[in-house]
Amino acid sequence: MAKNNHLSIQEAADLSKKSIQTIRRAIKAKKLKCKKKKTPQGFNYLISQESLSELYKIEIPEKEEKVIPSKKKDNAKKSEKPTSKKKKKSMLVKSNDFKSFAETMEKFLMQHSEERQNFLRLINTLQERIFVLENQLNLLKEPEQNKSWYQFWK
Repeated sequence: MAKNNHLSIQEAADLSKKSIQTIRRAIKAKKLKCKKKKTPQGFNYLISQESLSELYKIEIPEKEEKVIPSKKKDNAKKSEKPTSKKKKKSMLVKSNDFKSFAETMEKFLMQHSEERQNFLRLINTLQERIFVLENQLNLLKEPEQNKSWYQFWK
């Protein structure tokens, strides 16, 4: 997030209630003081809190430091938890459930088979129609090919 008294573009946009693009324009116009931080993907801009507050006339709240609990505290918290655990309900598959599942799967397979056959029939019909159209085109082209080279004068 923020380092020292610098903010990321996203944080600056959130605090000033402006869009990220507006913050970028202010950086480009040198209205905001910032640092460039190099990353493998390019650069990240870290914006000075003071320049942001001056430009947009806002007060920046003080950041609270996050306290990282030590492992000893974690262990103490774990020991405070009650040791009785709720029993989980076991999920057993009953024979009736399995039979209904098998029937449903058979219905799906039959439906798939029928749809596949209809699709293949459609493809065959389309291939036949394309073949007929190609033959008709060839018949229309034939009279032009049978003309002699000198008949174009007629």
